[in-house]
Amino acid sequence: MSQMQNVEKQLREMILGLEIGPGERLTERWIESRFGASRTPVRAALLRLETEGLVCRDGRGWTVSPINLAELEQIA
Repeated sequence: MSQMQNVEKQLREMILGLEIGPGERLTERWIESRFGASRTPVRAALLRLETEGLVCRDGRGWTVSPINLAELEQIA
């Protein structure tokens, strides 16, 4: 599993498991230090999660998107 896939998988699990709640900010630095990953795979993972609607980009970072139960059942 690549570094990007590992970060993506773990972030997805944390978001869907509500360890990181809707509306919480995610910084690339926090993700880098949390998962021991470099910036490029972190950004790639965030972009993939953005296409799934799990995170959204704001001016200075990333935010966990609001999730409704119907969407959660579809993704999980």
